Formats: sequence, C-alpha cells, structure tokens
Amino acid sequence: IGGTFELTARCNFDCPMCYVHLKQEDIDARGKELTAQQWIDIAQEARDAGMVFALLTGGEPFVRKDFFEIYNAMKAMGLLISINTNGSMLEGDRLQKLLDNPPFRINVSLYGGCNKTYRDMCGQDAFERVVRNIRALKEAGVEVRLNLSITPYNRQDLTKIYEIARELGIQVKANAY
Repeated sequence: IGGTFELTARCNFDCPMCYVHLKQEDIDARGKELTAQQWIDIAQEARDAGMVFALLTGGEPFVRKDFFEIYNAMKAMGLLISINTNGSMLEGDRLQKLLDNPPFRINVSLYGGCNKTYRDMCGQDAFERVVRNIRALKEAGVEVRLNLSITPYNRQDLTKIYEIARELGIQVKANAY
C-alpha cells in the first residue's frame, strides 16, 4: 500500500554519511535520471495496483526542476504523499506551492543544532534557514516530522535538536549511522 520514489540521487548538501548526494556532473557521467513522465507512469501503475501512500525522496527531491510536475500529478491521483527533504530549499515559490497543495507530511532532516554543525557535516551554514522553513510549514498547518541522523559529526547537538523538536511540537524519528 506504500511506495518510495527516490526521484534523484542529487543533493545540495554533501554529508559524509550519506550515499545519496551526487552532483549533476556525477549524474551525467552515470546516466540520466528518470523523466517526470516516467515517474508519473510508475506512480499510476503502483496506484492502480493498490498503492495509497507515496514517499518522495532523494537525494534532495527539490533539486529537480520538475518536482512539482511529479508531485501535482501524484496528488491528483489521490495519493497520500510524504516528502523527505533537508528543508533548505523550502522557501519562496516552492514553499507557497506546498502550502497551496499540502502533502500528507513533510519529513525534514535536521542535521544539527547550529550553523557550525551544519557547515562541518553538510558543507553549508543552513541551520537557521532550515529551522525558519520548518517554522513556516508548522505555522501554515503542514504536518512536519523531523528525521534525525545520529552520526559522529552531530552527536554533540542531539540535546539541542530534541529541544527544538519539543519547542515546535514535532515528532523525531532517529536513525544511527
């Protein structure tokens, strides 16, 4: 009844524990990603076979320029969609499109409790931006869950991450690497 759609192996972060964080040049060297229409066709076939829940993930699914073409088509099929994201790209037009047509849930990976941890682990000072984006989703009534990857790179921030989750009233799903 559920399916996972890994829309891309590309990511705008470069986390050392992750196996799904290729750059565009890596994708070009290894072969092309499926097109939006190919993903839509797969989703239709899965839905016709009984799939109800769909998880859109990556890499970072929002690096795809055609993400909303896939997302909107799957929503129109009546699927309950969850999205795994690092949360860094949920701003402006992307955020508004999600608020206009919200998913069942957004699972945001919160990798640390400060910009230094994000810089050391993900290669970007993205902590404040990600937390701001999570707040915007919550304030708009979108269901959000935090995915927590516990690694040697962020173990010093675990208490802070759980404090943020408690403050925002968000469930945490932890995984160890």
